[in-house]
Amino acid sequence: MNYLPSFSVLLLLAVSDHAGAAVTSAAPSAPPAVNWQTGEGVSLGGVLFPHVHLNSAYGRTNSSLGHELGAGHHDPVEDGWTVQGVELGFSGRWNDHFETYVVWHGFWENEDPNGFGHELEEYFLKLKDLTGGFDIRAGRFLSRFGLHNATHLHGWDWADNFLVNGRFLGDDGQYTEGAEVTWNLPVKWSSAVSMAAGRAKAPEHEEEDEHEEHEEALFEGEGAAFDDMLYTINWTNIWEMNDFHKLRGGLSYAWGDNTWNRMASVFGAHVEYVWQKNGPDPGGNYLRWRTEVMLRDVKAIGEHHEEEEEEEEVITGSFDEVGIYSSVVYGFDISRGTLEAGLRADWVEGVSAAGLPERTRFSPAVSWYLNDTRNAWLRVQYNRDQIQDSGSEDSVWLGAGFNWGGAEVR
Repeated sequence: MNYLPSFSVLLLLAVSDHAGAAVTSAAPSAPPAVNWQTGEGVSLGGVLFPHVHLNSAYGRTNSSLGHELGAGHHDPVEDGWTVQGVELGFSGRWNDHFETYVVWHGFWENEDPNGFGHELEEYFLKLKDLTGGFDIRAGRFLSRFGLHNATHLHGWDWADNFLVNGRFLGDDGQYTEGAEVTWNLPVKWSSAVSMAAGRAKAPEHEEEDEHEEHEEALFEGEGAAFDDMLYTINWTNIWEMNDFHKLRGGLSYAWGDNTWNRMASVFGAHVEYVWQKNGPDPGGNYLRWRTEVMLRDVKAIGEHHEEEEEEEEVITGSFDEVGIYSSVVYGFDISRGTLEAGLRADWVEGVSAAGLPERTRFSPAVSWYLNDTRNAWLRVQYNRDQIQDSGSEDSVWLGAGFNWGGAEVR
């Protein structure tokens, strides 16, 4: 299926409009000083900038739900070690208008059967700072949807995914294999609208025996996931009230085909407040509070089994569901690095007709960033889950992470 004609034309026009810039523009400004401890400024030929990331967790849980406990594909869900992610990537900054990005992601899941998996998580090219304030990405990328979806694992404040993101946007986040146009609006504050179209990453289906408790449900909940064509619009704004206070907010909407080849849509609203004691200067105490709420509407297909008949009756219908999370973190300098305390609350409504339980989760956490560059950290997090028909689940995760490399192309 040729699902990118309009974006291909736009991409060609942008390249034509900036042919001189893309081919003959002056070399980018001088690269930053090299810091081998953090990887900042390290490059190959001044154009390829490497990135290395590691996330792991060790813990204990009284849950026997396995992956159903996790809200993300690489969330820790079993006693012992989980290698959530080893990421190796490159940002290409070829000139003032043309960039590329590719990242490989490997992981080792601590769930029977244990196993190592890997994939090319993202790969795209980007044309930026085009006439009229436009940027264009093409390839495979995490969709700009709300605050969290486009953030890689190594940038999370928590050991695991938010409940609503995992259920509504997918275990690995919502990806698009296609193209995206971002328009940076000509206003006094920072405001951008991103529009993407392409193919959604096909969901990975779990084994049937993991869902035996939902066999009476009219619809299979996994069928709601985006599959095939996907369209996304994201509008986000940043208001810098002064050097110390910043507010970010916006709206998101995604719609497309689900695994039943019917329509699914997710609407989201997001807001974030940031306070920094030192303003734009490094160091100092800070506070970050963010909230996202989402509503999804799903057109579904189910099967009705008659006890006295062998035939199955195909039933069409729909369901909707609401989810929300809110998290706050407060950080302050200590003699070595930064200590950060956080509290998170998650809730998803649940849909009995689709075998999706209502779920509430509270998570306090403490993170220690070991140095001023914040590229290595230790974290302890406690989860208290209340899951419909499963009762309370308690988990403690000890996390460790390491980042090396400068800012990535996004």
